[in-house]
Amino acid sequence: MQATIVFEKIWDAINSGKYKYIINTGSSRSSKTHSILQCHWLMCLKNQNTRVSIWRETKADCKMTILADLKKAVSTFPNNESVVFNKTESIYTFKNGSTIEFMGGDEENRVHGFQGDIAHLNEPYKFSLDAFNQIDMRTSKVVIIDWNPKNRHWIEEISKRDNAIVIHSTYKDNPFIPLEQKKKIESYDPSNPYNVEQGTADAYLHDVYALGIKSEKPNRIFKNWKTIKEKEFYDLPYQSYYATDFGLSAPTANLEFKFDGDKTFFFHQRLYKPMNQMAGTLSTEFENLNTIKSKENVCDSGNELNKSEGTKLKNSGYNIIFAEKGHGSINAGIETIQKCNIVYTDCSTELENEYENYSWKMYQGIQMDVPEDNQNDHALDCCRMGVSWYVKTRRLSI
Repeated sequence: MQATIVFEKIWDAINSGKYKYIINTGSSRSSKTHSILQCHWLMCLKNQNTRVSIWRETKADCKMTILADLKKAVSTFPNNESVVFNKTESIYTFKNGSTIEFMGGDEENRVHGFQGDIAHLNEPYKFSLDAFNQIDMRTSKVVIIDWNPKNRHWIEEISKRDNAIVIHSTYKDNPFIPLEQKKKIESYDPSNPYNVEQGTADAYLHDVYALGIKSEKPNRIFKNWKTIKEKEFYDLPYQSYYATDFGLSAPTANLEFKFDGDKTFFFHQRLYKPMNQMAGTLSTEFENLNTIKSKENVCDSGNELNKSEGTKLKNSGYNIIFAEKGHGSINAGIETIQKCNIVYTDCSTELENEYENYSWKMYQGIQMDVPEDNQNDHALDCCRMGVSWYVKTRRLSI
């Protein structure tokens, strides 16, 4: 089994007993995932009845990526002939009762019913903080996260905890990287005149994939938003309103917002959770949040789920206002927000993540005038609906 410097650092961190959280951050092809898989294998060999769970956004994605990686590498791992793989359940079982299993954040019953010793979140960019907390509270020993820090994420807050360690690595720490992959990564370096001449230089891609550091996407949609404390938000002497974006398996987001009478909107995230993970109805969830029924609540109306859930809330006494939908409404809402000053509470974690990652679609290096597909924009939809509704109904000139 070929070991890298990254493997040695992760292995030492796991066995030190000092850390609940091990964050392996860095560039592409730095052997992060492979080294962690080696650690999982050895932990299972050396310890009886150890349960290792590996997570990605969906189980299908987990099987197509990290399970595929382990299958390729398993022939180089010790005692592999004595380990049984159950294809149906996607579980490796060791003679001593230890297991390595592959799971997805889309399996609600697995997230909430999970109990294990080591949890590994592989590139959990779209994992909500709530989903992480559910896994974390059910993991007895260590939570390992590997990712490329493309933009701000709740992982950064986890890494600041006293019982967390951050292991940074780049492709240069991996002596086994194929030459062509190394050349590809180095072709992004903007300081190399040859790369500039060839048109491959890209400062953003170099930061993320070569240096493994966070960098601002050049095609970001929103910029220059500011933050305040939650208490400051509630101390603001302005009327409060709500905005809600419904989601069954995707997060349902609910934001409270205020307007200062000029050009500034203030937002505070109150809810960010899929309805299929709620203990009761959305109405019950709102009651637990002390949602004031009489306050105007601008809700999405883009499909039957939204209309149905909005109607249920309306029938429960909430002052529901369905947002106007139609061709061009998203871009119009984005344009309106861009003309305003936006301030949000610093505890609105998922709103901040969406804000920093929300980007225009790129096609052959050209920025399009539509947002990227499959982005997390649930809280941002609340911002867009709330601002658009307020500006239109108050006939503001912004």
